[in-house]
Amino acid sequence: MNRLLRMPGDACRFWVAGRCLYEEAMNPGLRTEFSCTVLRALEGRFDDFVVRGEILGLTSEEAGRIWEQRMAQTLNIDWDCANFDSLPDDGGEVLCRHFIEGVCVLRLPRCLGRCRHHELPDDK
Repeated sequence: MNRLLRMPGDACRFWVAGRCLYEEAMNPGLRTEFSCTVLRALEGRFDDFVVRGEILGLTSEEAGRIWEQRMAQTLNIDWDCANFDSLPDDGGEVLCRHFIEGVCVLRLPRCLGRCRHHELPDDK
């Protein structure tokens, strides 16, 4: 008997660069291992800032003013990621070609071909 070959999954609405976006699309943010490490670092810095503000008893207005003053410094981080691949200057706010919808495409599971979650895009 011949070996069964899977069809390519590149016609699926969840296919992105050889990876499967299904789990993330169904439950956005649930699997933290899919998230961008740089974005997680930024979220960590903001969470630390909020905790410090609560400890100091700052009002939301005071904390907002301080955050605005220090935001440029806080957001000036290294893209400390071995897989960082910069986009050309016209990339807008997204600096890495592997970043999509808050996740790192390279952290998504590989697409093994057509599966039970295969769906055609809305435009087809």
